[in-house]
Amino acid sequence: MILALNSAGADAWAEPAEARGLEEVSHERVALRGGFWGPRLKTHHEVTVHHALDRLEQAGHISNFDKAAGVFEGPLRGHHAFDSDLHKALEGALYSLQHRDDPKLRRRVEGILDRILAAQQKDGFLISCYIVKDSDQRWQNMRLEHQLYNAGHFFEMAVEHHRLTGQRKALDAAKRFADHIDGIFGPGKRYDVGGHEEVELALVKLYRATGERRYLELSRFFLDERGHAHGRQRKPFDPNSVSTELPKFKPPLTQAQRRTVRRARNSIRNGRMQDHKPLTRQHEAAGHAVRAGYVYSAMADIARLMDAPAYEQALDHLWRDVVGRRMYLTGGIGTAQYHDEGFGDPYLLPNESAYCESCAAIAHVLWQHRMNLLKGQAKYADVMELALYNGVLSGISISGDAFFYQNPLASKGNRQRRSWIGLACCPTNLTRIIPQVGGLAYARGKRQVYVNLYLAGEVAIKMDDGTTVTLAQQTDYPWDGRVHLTVTPDQTAEFTLCLRIPGWALGRPVPSDLYRFADPDVPPVGLKVNGRTAGPLPQDDGYVHLQRRWQTGDVVELDLPMPVHRVYAHEKVEADQGKVALMRGPIVYCLEGVDHAEADLFRVSLPRKAELSAEHRPSLLGGVTVLRGRAQVMARGANGAVNPRAVDLTAVPYYAWCNRGPGQMVVWLPCGVAASPGASGRPVAGR
Repeated sequence: MILALNSAGADAWAEPAEARGLEEVSHERVALRGGFWGPRLKTHHEVTVHHALDRLEQAGHISNFDKAAGVFEGPLRGHHAFDSDLHKALEGALYSLQHRDDPKLRRRVEGILDRILAAQQKDGFLISCYIVKDSDQRWQNMRLEHQLYNAGHFFEMAVEHHRLTGQRKALDAAKRFADHIDGIFGPGKRYDVGGHEEVELALVKLYRATGERRYLELSRFFLDERGHAHGRQRKPFDPNSVSTELPKFKPPLTQAQRRTVRRARNSIRNGRMQDHKPLTRQHEAAGHAVRAGYVYSAMADIARLMDAPAYEQALDHLWRDVVGRRMYLTGGIGTAQYHDEGFGDPYLLPNESAYCESCAAIAHVLWQHRMNLLKGQAKYADVMELALYNGVLSGISISGDAFFYQNPLASKGNRQRRSWIGLACCPTNLTRIIPQVGGLAYARGKRQVYVNLYLAGEVAIKMDDGTTVTLAQQTDYPWDGRVHLTVTPDQTAEFTLCLRIPGWALGRPVPSDLYRFADPDVPPVGLKVNGRTAGPLPQDDGYVHLQRRWQTGDVVELDLPMPVHRVYAHEKVEADQGKVALMRGPIVYCLEGVDHAEADLFRVSLPRKAELSAEHRPSLLGGVTVLRGRAQVMARGANGAVNPRAVDLTAVPYYAWCNRGPGQMVVWLPCGVAASPGASGRPVAGR
């Protein structure tokens, strides 16, 4: 791996005078070596990126641009959002190339990019399907056709290309497209929004990469316009002015009739697209969970970079609602209760029918990361970590070339990872999020360095006084809670090192009462600086603040004990009443049928006092720590009576399920009434 010490890309990003909170530390400054993430990033670069580009090429995502450029006679393929999938996969490749020297992949990326740019119109417009057909309708039906969504993903990809290469061809193309949009939408022009948010946070990135404030202001325009009537001026939206009647057809419906009904349902402004009322008045999460996560991310960006206190206040309400009433233990969001891939009613969190789209978990991570930057509080990084290790990683196989679109918390064996998904939003989103992990790990304040994630590797952080501080982490986290951190400033410097003490290490699985540990008493956290014990208790922001004059060779040792925890859900979560889940460190566990061949997992219960132990297995599922114990299965005897039978229990990390073929899976187990005799398994190697 390459430790990217060239800071031109990250440090040159625009930061307005009114900016608040923390500054992000770009992923390119972080090199992840060994540990949990090093091998995964290697697989991602060598397998996932190429797999994604291959499948996109086969499906016609690239030839669509050739057709738009007038050099391909074949058919136009796919749907209106087709371009976005290619942009995301290229963005993932560009992220990965910033850490690995791969001339062959560079040439491939540049070749694809040139084919995309060849299709750009003189006015800057660049969406292949609208160039090939329906060019007079390019900005019509914006609630359904993903025009701004395509643009946003192009902008993000272009920013990463410029960061990697220093070349301006993609960035200038993005600016021309953004200028085209800015010429149509904005104050005194057209007042409207896209149905699928994404361009809002992408415009913030484009602003930060170029320093041109009009992109930041355009982002805020699109946010401010949500929940209004749309037209030639900004005016209130009257819900009674729009029909909620759906077309009625005599069954059975044809495919075209089903499409008509679906489009009509999606056109109703009922919250699905967060456009039912102004964002500043939205205090409960509603609608499509991916769109919500993206728009909440953009709101956090605007609240941090502009004077927008009303956005911050709304975000506080939304965050408490999601984390306190609508989030799965895995950090996943979205139940699709209302057929919108989105949030359901408060506390309605079914397991087998959980939607938990992989893209929604990614959007959730992006939102929590931005909330941490805005507020500088560890609780947001707690949720980010939970969603990353459980909700996001479950979407991609350990081999890097098979995916889940939905991530339920129980399965009767009818779920299977697929090598590709026709609606490729999730595979390509996973392609771009995994190599960004290093950029989630650290943040910078005034004379402060924040450590949010514990992962093996190095980071070089340029402080506000010009000092460059290198931090090197040695750790087997999340399997072992011991972290050895070496601090190396390029000159002796005084600053504060802020270490996140995870909520789970303090007896809280999540920063709300939605889930709780059966035993909130936890072993004490250990902390040493240069071999001397230091106070490990965090301040109100959730961080231990180590303020000192740091010099080369200073060492911080953090010890986060990792007992096995039983987790219970809030009493209002009916799906989990009388049930228990297992968690160790930030990892949520599940049972898989492959490990319990003689048991129906939906009849297995875990006695309340059954002993549980942790055991690391380097050769299983890429190297995981499993949980062992004795459970009960209700079996029917010869006389017809139902009696409990003791069985060995092996729980694996939830993110790793269905990597050994399809089969039953459960996260939540009924609580048994008595302990099974004995406990199988050996003590864990590590903490």
